[in-house]
Amino acid sequence: MSKRVFISYRREDTGPSAGRVYDRLRKIFPESDVYFDLSTIKAGEDFTKSIVSAIERSDAVLVFMGKNWMAQRHDGELARIWEPNDYVRAELRAALVRPILVLPVLVDGAQMVQSNLLPDDVRAIAARNAVPLRLESFDDDTENIVSNILGVSAKERLWDDRGKITKKLVFSLAGCIVALAALGLGALVHFWILARPLSASVGTAATTLLLILGGILGAWMGLQYEARIRRR
Repeated sequence: MSKRVFISYRREDTGPSAGRVYDRLRKIFPESDVYFDLSTIKAGEDFTKSIVSAIERSDAVLVFMGKNWMAQRHDGELARIWEPNDYVRAELRAALVRPILVLPVLVDGAQMVQSNLLPDDVRAIAARNAVPLRLESFDDDTENIVSNILGVSAKERLWDDRGKITKKLVFSLAGCIVALAALGLGALVHFWILARPLSASVGTAATTLLLILGGILGAWMGLQYEARIRRR
């Protein structure tokens, strides 16, 4: 089960935390299903159109809020969220009008902003149930975010574990078969050249050990290849 996720954040506020969660989500969902502007927007692409289009295709929007999410640019000015062209405001506005999960993520002790401090078009975010993201419990908090996105807890995602185990078994078996086939081909070439089986040259025990080690190495290489594909 995959979900398309949009990550909303301010670089100067929660950039590192949003980036870490993005890296974690890429290991769970296909990279193309996780929208993170630094890696998703192409050069020369219209930013506003890109984010609105991405949110329209998303199943969940994560709104990262740190202690500086509502910070003013200059003394006496309103927070950036009040600017008509503020990109975070555009993201929230596009997300809140859709029937999807809009999940505020409060980073490192940040508190939910009061609704009266927000413009009318994004004020509804203050009423959404938020989840914390803390440095000291990052793994558990990230797992909670994933559970909210999928709508099931880690214990209930048995299908995910079964799918991962089955995939690992398939790749390890395939690697083992390829390695043994390569050894078989080598033994056949040896026979063609020397007109005697490999066991006659190196001994039966050594041939058996070579087959066992070849199968183990092939299975390991299959698992490494599966892990590389999963990280893409």
